[in-house]
Amino acid sequence: MTSSIATSEGTSTGLVPRLPETAYTRSGIEFRPYENVWHWTDGPFRLHLDFGKVKVHAAFPRDSLKHTLLVFAKRSSACHVSNLFGVFQHFLALRVSSAPLMSITTQEVSNYAACLKEHERWRVGTLNVLLQKWAALGHSGVEPDCTQYLRERRKPGNEKGAAVRTRDPEAGPFSEAEYTALYKSVDAAYGSGEVPRWIAVLTRLLFACGGRISQYASLKVLDLAGRQAPFVLSLPQVKTREVHSRVSFKEFDLSPQTGRLVLEHIEDLRSQGFDNDAPLFPESILMTLGPKEERRVSSDLFFDHFTSDGLSKLYSAIMKPIAPPTARLQFEPMPVSPSRFRYTFGTRLAEEGASKAVIADRLGHADLQNVDVYFEASPKSIENIDKAMDPQLAPLAQAFRGRLVEDEEHSTHKGAPGSRIIDFRVSKAPVGSCGCKGEGCGFSRPTACYTCFKFEPWLDAPHEKVLRRLQDERKRWEGDERLAAVNDDAIRAVREVIAECAQANEQRRSGGAA
Repeated sequence: MTSSIATSEGTSTGLVPRLPETAYTRSGIEFRPYENVWHWTDGPFRLHLDFGKVKVHAAFPRDSLKHTLLVFAKRSSACHVSNLFGVFQHFLALRVSSAPLMSITTQEVSNYAACLKEHERWRVGTLNVLLQKWAALGHSGVEPDCTQYLRERRKPGNEKGAAVRTRDPEAGPFSEAEYTALYKSVDAAYGSGEVPRWIAVLTRLLFACGGRISQYASLKVLDLAGRQAPFVLSLPQVKTREVHSRVSFKEFDLSPQTGRLVLEHIEDLRSQGFDNDAPLFPESILMTLGPKEERRVSSDLFFDHFTSDGLSKLYSAIMKPIAPPTARLQFEPMPVSPSRFRYTFGTRLAEEGASKAVIADRLGHADLQNVDVYFEASPKSIENIDKAMDPQLAPLAQAFRGRLVEDEEHSTHKGAPGSRIIDFRVSKAPVGSCGCKGEGCGFSRPTACYTCFKFEPWLDAPHEKVLRRLQDERKRWEGDERLAAVNDDAIRAVREVIAECAQANEQRRSGGAA
């Protein structure tokens, strides 16, 4: 069945087929195309199109726009449909004429292209996709010469990787100093209760896998294999043209410390009644007030999963107060967003000598065209930048965060089981105590202890021997600077402990002499 669209003069501009009562997305979600608002949650993505906000002339065939987007809704992802609708709205917002749009002409599109800034010119290409399909379906609203003009016009693509290429301090990859400072900051904030465990878990996984936030939003409890090392995470893949993000997976080996932290998080979820099919980051738990609306039915594969946008915003908001300062922004707190971890992951792979094929595989790219950006800045220049930044950050990133005590008698737990910390590689004498008796700690003693705020080093302990051992280990890896630097924080922390011990002993001698 068709309906006639009348112009302001009362003449017909053509026939537009009636929209169907119901339709289904590629993943099987039912919706009603004739309604003015299209709204659904598909996997980790949320779609909301309000056709009532499309400001056009009364005679403009709105249903033609709906018919065109309906084709994409049936075949493409929710993100793609949202992008097409968004660029059409952007086109309307930048129109030069104040009169409501009657039809889309060559002049209208040409004016739109002229109004775009350099970094926005990719929008013409996205608008072209919508308008070419619109015209191909035979619906009214787009003039024939307009689509011909678009076919012949050069359409710049979206500039990819600018933040990586320029090492943007706000949106690009973290520097080595920032990487280390952020890692330590999250660990300390989690240990002191400033942030919940899931923040520490997600941060570790962002560092370990370099995935998109939509991939982490798609994770389930069952995606972690192993209850002890080795731990393997099966990360759902997106942008694969599959029905949804849990059709294909890529495996990532996790360090024992990260694996145990994820396992603790999972065991906590199980204690609250969640099963293997539950999301690793449940919306009902992470949002203290719960979701504003029930977006999915309980039978949905992604029931209680966050949307990628929602998880990203919540994560960034919680990270903001604990973000460490960076010299690249005049010692202001570094902006933290999930995408920066992905850029850092790819950059580090390139600097470590990984091939383009390996980087594309690890990042989940279908081809190699998007990985060139990771090779465009010289690793040597980045190394020089990081070396220049390290001395500036050093005063702000004190490695030793614990509390020096005179001996075991003055420690928090006074010899309780698990509280003594000994480095048997250098001495049988303890170097200090753990303020939490070592409970739930999967880190390597005593190397990690020196940078932990729970550590209580003893005044007269063999810290110098620990320092020599760490320095000797560093020398063994001199051929690989990144491996050699693994324990640099611990080395700095031990030196700070030794300095504090020397100062305390000097004060004790001065007090005794007085």
